[in-house]
Amino acid sequence: MKITILTIIFSLFLTSCSTWTPDTLNARLERIPASELDDLTYYLSMDKFKYYINEYTVSQEGKAPEAIIKYLKTISIENIMEMQLDKLALVDAHKYDSLIWELLKEKGLTNGVSQVSLKWEYNFFKNKLNEAYSLSKTKLELPLDLEEELVNPNDGISVKPKILKAEEMTLDSGHYISNRTTRAIFWEANKSGRTIEFHLGDSREFLKTLKEDKGEVLFEVKPLAKNYNKIYVVQYPGEATYRLAITNIGGFDRLEHLTNQVSLSNFNNAPIKSKIVVNGDVAKFHAAKAEEHATQLRLLPKADRVLIGQKESIDGKFEIFWKINALNNFLKHDQATFQKKISSMKPKDIEKLRTMMFGEANFETIFKDKGIIETAYESLETDIAKNPKLLPEKFKVYNYDNFTIEMCDYVFKNPEGKTIRWRVVSNVWGDEVIPIATALKATGHKNVTYMGTAGAFASKGYKVGDLISPQYVYDKDVKLKMHHKPMSIEGAINAGSVEHVGSPFEESEKWLEFSEKRSEFVEVETSYLRRIFHETTDQLELFLLISDVLGSESETLAHATSSKRKNSQNKLLASVFTRDTKGIPTSVVVAASNDVEAIKRLVFKTLEKKAISYQYYAYSKLKNTKPLTSKEVVAFSEKHPAFSDKFLLDKLVDAGEIIQEIQERTLGKFNFNVAFNKSLVDGTWNPKLEKLSVLIVAKTAQEEKTLKEVLAKILQKNSTLAQAIDWTVSTKVENPNLIWMKSPTKIDIDFFVKIYNFAGFQNAGLYKNVTYNGNLTLNVLPTNLSHNPLSAFYQGKESLNKAGSENSCMTMMRILVEGI
Repeated sequence: MKITILTIIFSLFLTSCSTWTPDTLNARLERIPASELDDLTYYLSMDKFKYYINEYTVSQEGKAPEAIIKYLKTISIENIMEMQLDKLALVDAHKYDSLIWELLKEKGLTNGVSQVSLKWEYNFFKNKLNEAYSLSKTKLELPLDLEEELVNPNDGISVKPKILKAEEMTLDSGHYISNRTTRAIFWEANKSGRTIEFHLGDSREFLKTLKEDKGEVLFEVKPLAKNYNKIYVVQYPGEATYRLAITNIGGFDRLEHLTNQVSLSNFNNAPIKSKIVVNGDVAKFHAAKAEEHATQLRLLPKADRVLIGQKESIDGKFEIFWKINALNNFLKHDQATFQKKISSMKPKDIEKLRTMMFGEANFETIFKDKGIIETAYESLETDIAKNPKLLPEKFKVYNYDNFTIEMCDYVFKNPEGKTIRWRVVSNVWGDEVIPIATALKATGHKNVTYMGTAGAFASKGYKVGDLISPQYVYDKDVKLKMHHKPMSIEGAINAGSVEHVGSPFEESEKWLEFSEKRSEFVEVETSYLRRIFHETTDQLELFLLISDVLGSESETLAHATSSKRKNSQNKLLASVFTRDTKGIPTSVVVAASNDVEAIKRLVFKTLEKKAISYQYYAYSKLKNTKPLTSKEVVAFSEKHPAFSDKFLLDKLVDAGEIIQEIQERTLGKFNFNVAFNKSLVDGTWNPKLEKLSVLIVAKTAQEEKTLKEVLAKILQKNSTLAQAIDWTVSTKVENPNLIWMKSPTKIDIDFFVKIYNFAGFQNAGLYKNVTYNGNLTLNVLPTNLSHNPLSAFYQGKESLNKAGSENSCMTMMRILVEGI
């Protein structure tokens, strides 16, 4: 085979985007030279092929001759780039086996083996590869409105990545990066000197930053991993080339993990040419998130126990318990039908079913034989559904999800009749746990069980699947003793110290030599939890499942059997459940704790087919009506026009855009205050009945004159907004229906959304969500308390003297409005 480089021409990329309209595609492509995208798509194909070779080699070990395995392991990305490879074959992973066969033939390694015997029949994986390592149409919604004028994008903070070498890592960093982000973007950026932006916050925060700088999303880079940080090709006006943007970063550990990939994806350890900038402030972001979570937790019922980690598994266990309760309900209702429907099951399975339903089997047995419960429930599901009274209450009372954490509450009654509430939080990445942990600590949650995975050092004798509860935690160089003795679990080991590591790329051979001398384990979240829950009265316990052994050839996730890990996980969860449930838990109806909560439930339940924002509006109007009936709620809805969440949120965003532009045009000259409808905060605003009123409050007559001129120019370009919203400028707030606040340091388009969100949660548990593509949605948490959000704002006439005193609610509001 001839050894030359063959560039994958851009026409191949165009064919993969054939669903796009020509005008849309051309509008994006004409902004940057095709050759630059040629390079990126070329590197994406190279990385995809190399990733396949690695996985193919593992699959062939023990099957193909050792000489073939040895040769395939020596192939580097540089070797691949020197080969003359068919461009169509590189695009299609189904043709990679043929490419590998040709490579083996050239090396004289095919004697005695057939091409058929070396073919890997893993078509599912090949299909997944073909969906990845590509540029695709983005789902982020931002108009194509690049201006030709030169702007200065906010470059954030310039960062120089650590100089790391792949050969010094304890893991195959290249394969790891290829799976999560692709090395291709870093190869191309280092070659061209391209800027890579790292954005803190969710997809909406990224979009707002981009919009402020008049930037545009051109494409999304699709890696193999689906649930990793999103990567985009972006461009700014006045710049001849594109930048790369990596988003959805929630902490410093993840940020450093991503920036480390720049130097680890660098040919021949050459000097790094790419420019790295960070948008956002981790400390400020964490402070805002901690305040947001604390606000939520203060208004939710306090949990008896907090469980951090293993959320998905816990979800599955409660689903099994729910089905056991449903089966028991039906058995009591119609024993004959029950026995008839399960008669096709094996006798031994029927006996196991009986022991599990009657509470004679332990939890480990139930978790192991859950398939028997599933089979029995499926056979009776239709019969159970015919009588809704037989359906138990759901254990889960809500599920909250943002881009860093997922949290839910489970409420159940144990056989002793005690009602217990668990608050379950998902595992996160390193210091992303700080905001929720800080909020839990601030709201009096002391019983905290953490369940994570950890690596063990090879010289310490631990194996994959071992269950550990460490006695010490290293927080940087400080060795901290665990205050609370963990619950006793058969087979669990209460010993050793655990190191913190924010990224596997910190695990160099030098680091390994140092850490192994003082610790037994390494993990990402424990040091932060021990730092936050530091008092002797905090009942923090840590349980770690060993997932890999550093420095071992056989004790890794790839080589060790999953059965031992699963057994240890089941043993851990069985003990967690046994401690509080003391038997099969039963779900309960959580009674309203006060009249206002009862009214809230009635209104939201009666209007459940309406938009969340309309339910909240109706509740705010009716909450002082006692007693209230569902008929009265329906009658109210028939008299007051309905509206969608999008309709309301769009109005608020439109107003926010105007306020943002006013601030941008007056920045550095003077500050102003903002007044708006009191009904926006007390929840009684109906955008179909009442215009949004916004009053820009100037400090002097001259500033009033300037603000009027600025507003007039803005509204001249936006005639629709001029009519849809009542805009005024004055030095006084005289309308009693308006409340006001000091404008924050930086206003963005979600200024009024944040006010509505803050007030809605204080009133009724309403909160905003951000979708994958940066859009806003609304949801509600089952809060049992409420606060008056009007105390966060000034009311009455504004004068040179304060119209009200500063308070903690005002401070909270400003933190949440400022955000990142």
